[in-house]
Parts: sequence; structure tokens; C-alpha cells
Amino acid sequence: MTILERTATLLRPRLIRCWFAFACVHTLMACVQTAQSQTAATSPAVVAAPASFQGSIKLDGPWRFQAGDDPRWADPGFDDSNWTTVALSQPLTNQGIGAYSGFGWYRLRLEPQDLKQFGDLTAHAPLSLFVEGDSVGQLAVYVNGVEAGWTTGMTDRLIEYQSPPLAMPLAHTNPHAPIVLAIRSWAGPTTTIRRGLLDTVELGTQDAIAERAAAAVGQRWDERAISAMVVTFLFLCVAGLGGALYLAQQEHSEYLWLALLCLSVAAGGAADAAYGLGAMALGTYRIFTLFAGRVFMAVTLEFVLRFTGSKARRLIRSVQVALLVVPVLTLVHLDAVYDVVSVAAEVVFCALVCVLLFQSWRRGRSDAGIMLPPFFLAATADSADTILDYAASQHWLPEQFASHRFHLGPVEFGTSTVAYTVFLGSLVAVILYRFIRVSQDEQRANAEISAARSVQALLIPTHLPSNRNFVLDSAYLPVNGVGGDFFQVLPLKDDSLLIVVGDVSGKGLQAAMNSSTLVGALRNELSHDPATVLEHLNRVLLGAVATPGAVPDLDCAPCFATCLCARIYPDGTLTIANAGHLSPYQEGRELPLPPGLPLGVIADVRYEQATFQLDHRDRLVFVSDGVVEATNAEGELFGFERTQQVSRESARYIAQEARHFGQTDDITVVSLYVASKGARRSSAELTPASEDAAAQ
Repeated sequence: MTILERTATLLRPRLIRCWFAFACVHTLMACVQTAQSQTAATSPAVVAAPASFQGSIKLDGPWRFQAGDDPRWADPGFDDSNWTTVALSQPLTNQGIGAYSGFGWYRLRLEPQDLKQFGDLTAHAPLSLFVEGDSVGQLAVYVNGVEAGWTTGMTDRLIEYQSPPLAMPLAHTNPHAPIVLAIRSWAGPTTTIRRGLLDTVELGTQDAIAERAAAAVGQRWDERAISAMVVTFLFLCVAGLGGALYLAQQEHSEYLWLALLCLSVAAGGAADAAYGLGAMALGTYRIFTLFAGRVFMAVTLEFVLRFTGSKARRLIRSVQVALLVVPVLTLVHLDAVYDVVSVAAEVVFCALVCVLLFQSWRRGRSDAGIMLPPFFLAATADSADTILDYAASQHWLPEQFASHRFHLGPVEFGTSTVAYTVFLGSLVAVILYRFIRVSQDEQRANAEISAARSVQALLIPTHLPSNRNFVLDSAYLPVNGVGGDFFQVLPLKDDSLLIVVGDVSGKGLQAAMNSSTLVGALRNELSHDPATVLEHLNRVLLGAVATPGAVPDLDCAPCFATCLCARIYPDGTLTIANAGHLSPYQEGRELPLPPGLPLGVIADVRYEQATFQLDHRDRLVFVSDGVVEATNAEGELFGFERTQQVSRESARYIAQEARHFGQTDDITVVSLYVASKGARRSSAELTPASEDAAAQ
């Protein structure tokens, strides 16, 4: 409510008109007196009010000002007539005072007649004073030589803060005697003071001053904290989203670095809000933002590196180390060097981010191309204000853009807030799109692998056809869920067994499908002669079968395979042919097999087969190269010697030993134990016959 509205509720309209005329005359006389005497102590240019005035009056001046510091200047009897007269509404530099740093004092004398406008209020309750400083200026208020209030940093240890406004009662003052206000101001030596550190002083009733102080605090929140807190909250939410995505897809570390990137921005926003509300000192804020900005750049580079899958790790690591070292230059007082190096570091950072995203986009990553504009915007967010100022000075943009402050209702925000908000929205959209796409790809791949496992499970036996002549044991450990190793054990009508063990080149789904194709061809093979079986499988792998389409996908994905085919008879006779596979072990000894080319190398190859004799209780072990090529952390191979040492053990034991040593390839082990007593008799009968033949 205005002064006239308050008066209208108590006085008649005629008295209101009389009061208004009197107020105009009184104001005019005060101005004339001020112009006539500049050296005498003067009263503030306040507007007279009726005896029941309930509001506050702005004490704009004239004040007396003097740069420097002297405790005597708080004394109400001090003669300040030689000080410069100033008004708070104008910068000091416009009033004949040069820029300064450090301390400055303001003094104002209030005469008893200046307080009469508040009527009898001073007799019942003291008036209150509202004081607000400018920027990081610290204030101490003295009323009649007694310190009545001070800002946060105005203590024995002077510290620069964004201090909140002060509201203090004018207690222990005589309404019939003058009141001398003395305000001591200070800002650090690095702050050049041009406008002045005292912004507003108001005198009024307790209720009016309390409302004024609350409004000033609310305005401070609107201008200095709310936008920063909103940005902090949004980035914290996205950090939580990044953490959740990383837990869902831990093989994609870019989500973890996304969370760290957002946390670094949130930390900077929290520091902005804390500094704006006076909860953080200027020195602490400068150091924090100095390092927080460099940490943001280093983390952003790591995120972009993981996001794009770039191979330039060494270059990125070098830039990250340099970014984290740059702030140290200010701590050792190399400010001039820091200014140059800091600008160079920001240019390199922006260029690297843009180049990595552009290269990834050129390689076919559409999400990297979408990410490029907002990332460039975020990278230049801190420099956006400077760019706008320069563009406005060159008349490329309207002058209002030079202030680069915007308002959404009472909330004030800058261009960096806009840049970070746009960056965050784009970042969330691209990351969610990437997560959904990767999830769909993984589901499709898992479905394909699951189908391959189902096919492979049908073609690789889990229960071996042991009989009274032979006891079989096997172990199959693919390195990637599905593999290229395969084996089959086929019982024949004459109680013999046909064992085929092989390894298709490559790993994963394609190798599994190729091995499944060979197993299917093996089951359709009518001949049980080992050499003939290998020749047939060779034709299959080369795609030379008579029926078109019988070997799908082999034409587009050529491969080769090692294979071993053996037929064991109840009497212990072993007939075996080899196509480049590892030789089996008989009782810890490697069988000497003739060499042979792997399957799928050349057409119409002929394989040679050999015959051996197995004794009762002999163990014959077939292994794939995944056993021999197992490698530990030191790079040492499991090797043939260790394989030979464990070849007398069960198939499961051999496979687990190789796996624990360090599996790098599919592991297959098939073990055959000769339980037929006829094998021993046959061996015993063959020996004398051979001796008689030799004697003859």
C-alpha cells in the first residue's frame, strides 16, 4: 500500500490535498538548502509523511564518503564535512570518486525533524534499518558509534561473501536527538570498486523493514540460486539415470562416465547456488569452480571416448592430464600464464570433442552426429557470455543480448543455463535412444545364440553310448557360450564305435553353425571308414555337395576345420585318420599319426589312416587345441607337456585344469576307457603269433 493509500484511510479528502501541497513545498525547500551548502552536515532527502506513517523511506543521500579505514570514523562527533557527498543511486565514479579497493566509509546524519514523519511510533517501538550491499562487499553498520550489525565476512578475519541484506532495530536511540549512521565497507584487494559497496539503505517501521528484508532475500534466491538449483537437480536425475543404465548394461562403460559427467555439472551448480546465497566464500568458490570446470572437461572427454569407441586413448589421456594440471598455475600465482594456457586448453577440448563425435558419425554412428551440436554448445557454455558481448559490441546482435540475463517470471538465469539445459535434453534423448537400440541388438543376438545353442545341444551328445566294451567320458566348454568345437560318438552294428572330434576355425555363432553343419553331414554319412568320412566332410565344408543349399551360409563365410576320425573295435583295434587335428593320447603317450590337411583347404584330398592296438584298461584321450593353448596371466601356455601329464585323468578333470589355467578357446575332451577283456586276449594272442612268424 502506498503512502497516499495509507493516509486516505485515516484523513478526509480535503486534508489529503492539503498534505500533498505541503509535502511538495517541503521537498523543494530541502533541495534548495542542499544546493546552497555542500560543506555543512546535511539531512537526507526524505519525503515527509503524516504522523501515522507505517512504511519505509529510502535514504539515498546525500551521504558522506571517504575511501580508507579509521575506527574514529564511526564516532558520531567526527567532523566529516570535508568528505565527498554522494548518492547511493549513482556509481561513485560518476560522482567524482576514482576506482579503489579495500575499505570505504559512508556517513549520514538524521535530525530529529527527519523522524517526526513516523509520529509517535518511536516512543512505543524502535524504528528499523534495512541495509543491502553490492556484490561481494562486506558491511558493518554503526548507529551513534555503536556497532548494530554486520555481514558474514566483516569479522576480524575479513572474507568476501555474497552476504544477505541486513535488517536491524535502531534501539537505544533518543527520538529527540540526531542519529548518525556510519557504514564501514570492504572488498578484497583483487576487487576493483567503481560503483560502491553500499547499494540500499532504508529506514522504517519494524514490520515494513521485515517485509523489505524478506523481499530482498526472495529476490536474491530468484536471481542467484533457483536457476542453478534447477540445473543441479536435473543433472542429478540424469546422473541417477546413467547409473541405472550402467547397472543394466555394465559392458557399456559410457553410461558410468555419463553419470560422472552429470555429477560434475551438478557439483558446479550446487557451488553456484551456495555462493549466490552467501554460504560459500568467494575464495573457496573460485578454487572449486576452477577445478570443477577442468574435471568436467576431463570426464566429458572420457565419456566421448567411450561413447564413440575411438582408438585415440593416448591423446585423450594426455589432454586430460594437462586439463587437471592447468588450475595449479593460479595456485602458484602464474595468473598471466594461466590465462593463456586456459584459453588454449578450452580450444583443444572443444576441438577434440567435436572431432571425436564427427569421426564417429562418419563411421556410421548416427547418434554421435545428433550429439555433436549440443556437445559443442555445452563445451562453449562458459564462453557464451563473452561471445555475446563481443557480438553485441560489433552490432551483430541487438544490445540487449550483451547483458545475457533472461527472466522466467521472477527467476533470473544466464546463457550458460540455457546451454546446459539444451545439452542435457539432447544428451538424455540420445542416451535413451542408444540404450534402447543396444538392448534390442543384444536381445536379437541373445536370441540367435540361444537358437544356436539349441541346435548345438542336439548335435553334440550329452549322454555318451557306453557299452560293456567301452566306457566314455566327455567335457565340452565353449569360450563364448557357443563354439566351433564338435564331437560325435556313433555306435555301430558290430559293437564298434566311431568317434569324430573336430574344431572349426573362428568363434561364436558362425563357428557353431559351421560345426553343426559338419555334424549333420557326419550323421548322414553311410561309410564308417575314417579316411572316407574325412573326405566326405572335406567336400561338405568346401560346399561341393551334390544337393544345392545343403550347406547354407558356407559360401559367404568360408572356413576350415581340423578333424580326427577313429573307429575302435571290441578287440581293441583302433583305425584312425587325421585332418590336421591334435593326436590323441594312449595311456599318457601321444599316438604317432600321419599328417593331413585340415578340412576345407583343397578339394579331392586323400586322407591316410593308421591302425593301432588298444589293451584292456587302456585310456584313449582326444583333446582340442583349447586345452594346449590355454594361457595364464603371465602369458604361459598350458602346453603339450602338461596335457600329456593329465591325459590319464578323466575328461572333466582335464577340461577343468585347462579352464582354470586360463581358457582362451573352446575346450573339448573325449576319453575312452577299454573295458573289453577280449582286447587283452586278442593282444596276448597276437604277440605269440608274431613271434612264431618272426622265428620262421
